[in-house]
Amino acid sequence: MDITNLLIDSIKNKSPISFSKYGDGEYFCAASYPGGNCDNDLYTEKKKNGLLASFKYMVDELPNSYIGWWDSIPQCEEQNQFWRDHSEKPIKWAQYHSLFIDGNNNEGKLEMYKTIKYSPLKKIYICNPLLVKAKLLLNIDVMIRVPFNNWFDNNFDDILEQIKQSIEPDEQCIIMTSAGMGAKVLIYELSKLFPNNIYLDFGSALDKICTKRTSRGWEPSYEQLMNVVKDIIPQEWDDNIYDPIYEEAKHKLGIHL
Repeated sequence: MDITNLLIDSIKNKSPISFSKYGDGEYFCAASYPGGNCDNDLYTEKKKNGLLASFKYMVDELPNSYIGWWDSIPQCEEQNQFWRDHSEKPIKWAQYHSLFIDGNNNEGKLEMYKTIKYSPLKKIYICNPLLVKAKLLLNIDVMIRVPFNNWFDNNFDDILEQIKQSIEPDEQCIIMTSAGMGAKVLIYELSKLFPNNIYLDFGSALDKICTKRTSRGWEPSYEQLMNVVKDIIPQEWDDNIYDPIYEEAKHKLGIHL
């Protein structure tokens, strides 16, 4: 299901909504596979339990919650059945790349980015340290840094507390995440505390736009991405101050490629 217009309308109307991506990594972790995902984020028992609890809550308790899923891989039906077995209500599936500029509905996704950028709601972004240019791209108010991987087991409570402290009483916010598998559990815990917020799980959607580095291997070229988002690129976007980010990204993002 393409939820681009739904997200745009929800942000404009300040209607609570949640979009969380449960891809291969989340499935393998929740299903007790050994190892870790492509970002070297390890599958642990604590993470597994958090993912299962988060999925069940988001599906069974929140009517405005949408789950991002792959519909083009051979094992998607097996994975979807796994998740259906761990929830009671019908799952509101949405296209996994609903927040990615990937060549599908680029005009709609640009409009969504514009809607986020110019929304009067406070915007909080939980992401890795290299995504600093997202602040310029989407007018982020609060940036909360997390390590590139394996922060969940030891740092989850601290990160959650930082987010909570960034939200004023009765304040509605747009919460965005690019924080790996643990982001789903953050959205779950925050949804219980702040059900009036808008939650958007960006994942790696802004990696190449903000760092010029591919982190998944399939993305459009940097030039193509810039052509799509040119209307929201600020004048200082190409300042030389950001050059160290591009160099560090070569060693920190897309390490599996």
